[in-house]
Amino acid sequence: MTILGLQNLIQSATVEDTVDLKSICQKLKIKIRMDDSSQDLCKIGQNSDKQIIIWLNSSLDQKTKFTFVAIAVADYMLDSDRVCKQGVVYDMFFLRDLNANKATKLIMLATRLAMPEHIIEKLSNALEVQFSKDNKETFDADAYVRDSKFLPEFVRCAIKESTSIFLMDNLKNKYEH
Repeated sequence: MTILGLQNLIQSATVEDTVDLKSICQKLKIKIRMDDSSQDLCKIGQNSDKQIIIWLNSSLDQKTKFTFVAIAVADYMLDSDRVCKQGVVYDMFFLRDLNANKATKLIMLATRLAMPEHIIEKLSNALEVQFSKDNKETFDADAYVRDSKFLPEFVRCAIKESTSIFLMDNLKNKYEH
């Protein structure tokens, strides 16, 4: 998917301060299923009918489920062949390392599937203001992080577009919208 196609997909699912991740899953024909039998927290791959499925362990809390869905969808968009051929499994160690991996294409794309660019910009600016003397920022980043439907450590991984666009510029995929 080109940057323009990706931006159009996200923009079409953005309503005010939220991105409708369910809408993105529907457009990409990704199904979400709860899996009580699996020891894995989350996995994405093809089922026997060649449908892309995200299986979530039903014991997970809502914020963790939403976070895994954003990450799994991003993984599929970045490397659909790997997801289709072998699948991808996520565990608690993956979540623990989110901050260390925030500059990867996977996490940059996942945060954009979870939050609109203008919110990411506000979050980034608010975090920068915390470390400077100029404290004119009115956006309450702590409240946004606390009230988000995603894990706080995931929300804090958001990087401004000016930084991320450089790293994601060569994103290619067969899914053009």
